Amino acid sequence: MPEVSDRRSVLVVTGLAAVGVMTPNADAMSSDGPGELHEACAAALGAAIGAYESTELGATAAALVPLEQATRAVPRQHRLRGRVALDWMRLHAAVTTAAAAVAYDRGRHADAAARADRAAALARAAGDGPLAARALALRARMVRPHSPAVALQIAGVAARIAGLSPTRALIAGKVVTSACAATGDAAGVRSAVARAWQTMERLDDAHFGTPGFALETYSPVDLALACAEALTTVGAADEATPHLERAETLLAGSGQTGMVVSVHMARARAALAREFPDRHEAASHAGRAVALSADRPAEWLARLVRDVSVLAERRTGLGLDDLVDTTTPWLHHEPEVDVRPTVALPRGGHGLAGPRGVMVQRAGGPPTVPAPQPAR
Repeated sequence: MPEVSDRRSVLVVTGLAAVGVMTPNADAMSSDGPGELHEACAAALGAAIGAYESTELGATAAALVPLEQATRAVPRQHRLRGRVALDWMRLHAAVTTAAAAVAYDRGRHADAAARADRAAALARAAGDGPLAARALALRARMVRPHSPAVALQIAGVAARIAGLSPTRALIAGKVVTSACAATGDAAGVRSAVARAWQTMERLDDAHFGTPGFALETYSPVDLALACAEALTTVGAADEATPHLERAETLLAGSGQTGMVVSVHMARARAALAREFPDRHEAASHAGRAVALSADRPAEWLARLVRDVSVLAERRTGLGLDDLVDTTTPWLHHEPEVDVRPTVALPRGGHGLAGPRGVMVQRAGGPPTVPAPQPAR
């Protein structure tokens, strides 16, 4: 096939990644250099990420497939070298990180783990520490239900290569807090929360971006939600409430469905974790979350509804059976497998490879969020 036809076909399929938002223009399609291809692919990825929180996850996953193929194939087809090749490698790592996040949210945990490992390796090879750290942060979240200690080890590696970036705040606020919460380490949670907000205070507003999934930004909404979830888990639901109220206020009118749903579910857990649990409040928040997700069903929400229902039954004697029934079809049943990361953990800050002994048993097995523990 002639080279121009190859470029045209690549640009046509990458237009799918905009989830109906953008299509490459005629000028880019008729160009004969890889620069326009890179620009079109980057724009398509940006459009897909921008629509992440309001688009059905299956559609986003399907849209990223041609982008993955294109960002892998173009450098080979054009025999790119040097800085241009590294730019394409970074773009491919970014697309793969996004695909890993979608797979994780859809319950395809083995696929998500493999993609996150590959993305981290590619990003580090391209010299992009924050992007590699973002992929490792996702990997740590997958490890955490099975081994909080290993999750903290991965988070430590990610923090060292993240620099002073929004990803560093994400690691402290979402990964470290949840790992500490899983072991009941309330002091560790509070320390990580404080470090995360200190990092955020050193960043300017341009680093905050839009709430929800992102590759280069981290919103105060996301951090407030993550802190609240960890505090609730260690029995500090009262401390979590101000964070949730802040997140809810900042999200008002945003249209970020996925984030709004997450805040409702966090409020449901907090209502049940307080000293005097309120099942009615919890059911109201969880019901609103499920209703909002009717057009965007997600595995993570189905699991969270189950967790909240179990908590409601334990604390009030009555679960949320109707919501469990509604969301059960959203669950993806993935075969139990051992997933070994292909990204070696470095021994120091210079990229030296270390032991690979990180294993995740039963990918996708236990509940997504640990049950709240008694306050202390």
